[in-house]
Amino acid sequence: MDKILHDTHGTPVAFIANDGERTICLWDGHPVAYIDELLNCYGWNGQYMGWIEDGCLFDPKGQSVGYLKYQPSPMPSLESALGFLPPEQPKHTKCPAPSRPEKRRVASRQTLVAFLKAGAVDAPKG
Repeated sequence: MDKILHDTHGTPVAFIANDGERTICLWDGHPVAYIDELLNCYGWNGQYMGWIEDGCLFDPKGQSVGYLKYQPSPMPSLESALGFLPPEQPKHTKCPAPSRPEKRRVASRQTLVAFLKAGAVDAPKG
């Protein structure tokens, strides 16, 4: 069963790969973040991005950025992304997670795609 991340408008924008490491990938299969054992979200670049709780992805300010939904079968647009290859560039060492702020009942102004892309590691040049 695939886990799909939806933005605050309900649009699916990313998925959590069934790879044993809970890698978050954009629809094109590009890994941008991952979820650790404490449900903290880290960018592939090692930066703390937020956390998942009760099916909601929160930013470091406690604002909701996206929602986790379970998809019983792969969506047509997801099928091509499921065969992604692990990136050649390894994940960076993660920074310590700060204490979690109180959850706020307001959505972040930042889009989920922009939030996730902030954790990406640029592909090597050349």
